[in-house]
Order: sequence, then C-alpha cells, then structure tokens
Amino acid sequence: MRVFLLDAFPLDSPDRIVVDEALSTLRSGGHQVIHRVLVGGPFEAFMSSAEREAYHGETPLSTPEAIEDAAILKEVDALLFCYPTILFTIPSVLKSWLERVLVPGVAFVFDHKERIRPGMRNIHHLGTITSTPHNASVTRRRRDAGRRTTMRTLRLSCRRFCRCTVVAVSSGSPEIFKIKRALGRW
Repeated sequence: MRVFLLDAFPLDSPDRIVVDEALSTLRSGGHQVIHRVLVGGPFEAFMSSAEREAYHGETPLSTPEAIEDAAILKEVDALLFCYPTILFTIPSVLKSWLERVLVPGVAFVFDHKERIRPGMRNIHHLGTITSTPHNASVTRRRRDAGRRTTMRTLRLSCRRFCRCTVVAVSSGSPEIFKIKRALGRW
C-alpha cells in the first residue's frame, strides 16, 4: 500500500519519535511511504491574496508544492497525519496544507447536478497520530477539533467505506506500542 504521511511536528520536538515510529512500522509492514515534512516549508506562510483568489477560480492549485502534493494524493492508498495537538486542534501548518491542497477538483468534485461528490476515492485508509498534553476526558469535553477535522470531515471525501485510525499519545512520553498496534493493522 502507498501511504502519504504528513508530518507537522516541529523539527526540535521531543515528540518527533511519534513520526519515526510511524515510518518504521509502516515500512516494516511492506508499505511504500511518501513522507512530507510541513514545518519549515512553504505551507508555513499565510495564504497570499493571489492564492485565495485562485481557490475560487479555474485553477485552485496555484503553487508548485500544492500541485505536487495533489498529484501524490491521487496516487496513494492511504493518508496519515502526524501532528502535535495544539489548543485541542491541528497546528496551523497542517491547516495551511489542507486549505491549499484539498481544493475543489482534488478533495471533492461536482457531478452533473452540481452536487458535491468525493474526490479522493482512492484513499481507503485515513489515519491520525497525535501527541497531546491532555487526557482523553478533557479532549472529549473540548470536542476534539483535530479529530473532527482529520477524520470526520475528510472521510467524506474518501472511499465510501474508508477505514479510519486515530492514535493519541501523551506528550513527553509517547506510548509507542499504541502506534505499532494501530499501524500494524494497515
């Protein structure tokens, strides 16, 4: 299986072990992994006014990086997000990637009746691995916006019976066994 792993961890974060473990587990399982490090790249900058105008135009993919990632997204079987939970949601660099790459024509398409239809039907595994400083009950009370963004919303753009995997580990001392167990089933 081909997996597109989006890495939104800061380069100096001690929780980067989460990404390393995900990469090693997937590769040892025989999967081909395309690893994209988002921090320090072009997705950290705010969206320019030209990019915002292009989003609603005929060519919403306006940067070479977004075009490249959209092409990769059309060829893979699985999408895995690795990020630290920040204020109960995804980091801004990952949100920037979502806004620039998952545009009309990539994440969703319109049918002949102008209804929205899934655009990523090739994605049959969707996963999130996050490190969080909060326990599960606090995260649930705060409505877990990161999980809602990456799982519930994006799942609608994937294959109909897309399998979803969510792993939340503690910041500072991540439980690596959870990652191995979850990704070992892919």
